[in-house]
Amino acid sequence: NIVPWQLLSQQIGFEIRYLLVREDGTLDLSNLDRMLDGVKLMGLTHISNVVGTINPIAQIVDAAHRAGALVLVDGAQATLHIPVDVQALNCDFYAFSGHKTCGPTGIGVLWGRVDLLEAMDPFMGGGEMIESVTLEKTTYAPPPNKFEAGTPAIAEAIALGAAIDYLTGIGMERIAEYDEMLSSYALERLGSVPGVRVLGSAPQRSSAFAFTVEGIHPHDLSSLLDTHGVAVRAGHHCAQPLGRRLGVPASARASTAFYNVPEEIDALVDALQEVKKVFGYVRP
Repeated sequence: NIVPWQLLSQQIGFEIRYLLVREDGTLDLSNLDRMLDGVKLMGLTHISNVVGTINPIAQIVDAAHRAGALVLVDGAQATLHIPVDVQALNCDFYAFSGHKTCGPTGIGVLWGRVDLLEAMDPFMGGGEMIESVTLEKTTYAPPPNKFEAGTPAIAEAIALGAAIDYLTGIGMERIAEYDEMLSSYALERLGSVPGVRVLGSAPQRSSAFAFTVEGIHPHDLSSLLDTHGVAVRAGHHCAQPLGRRLGVPASARASTAFYNVPEEIDALVDALQEVKKVFGYVRP
């Protein structure tokens, strides 16, 4: 949620400001009102893909609206884990990806307030996004067609719709309750392993756990965990500034969802103990 704004700033010129992050992985809202002074648009993530923090979106949106700013929420990490009610959040835009919602790659969703979508110009020209074309001018179709030029990703849209129906059938409240149970169990188990540092300790968090193991590079860690049948991601997780803030150039990240079980977390912890032996970790 940084690079697109930097690219746009280079094109049209505007100032980018950032909320600071506390050591526990939560946003520092102490200077929120001052930061929002003169801001036109605020972008923030619903759930961190690194430390799992669930940000207080409704509270931040209220502050932004009081300051006259619009709010775009990146919900890519949220839609699989918690119920999302854009009306309750009161945000102006909400975006999420298909592949992080049990759907296919190459597709995503942008929800926006109708009045804002109607006021926006299309970003691409092509079939289906027009209402009338003459040699002098073009009038555009109403949203959402105005933003869907050309042949759409038909198969992907059908598949994403099916995935959303599947999640809705299970029940997002039910999924969130199970997610919270898995998250608590994973934090307890990982916290019991000597040398393991779990990044972030926000009281409201989802089931993404970035961690480091003392004396073991995250890429070595992930490679050896793979030999035990445990898949984690290693690197900076597309969040280099957050890694610098937390003092780690890289970390390993385990993520769980509604299809995981506590026994798989046990398998991760057991594998961590075995990997530590390979590296001669002898600290009690």
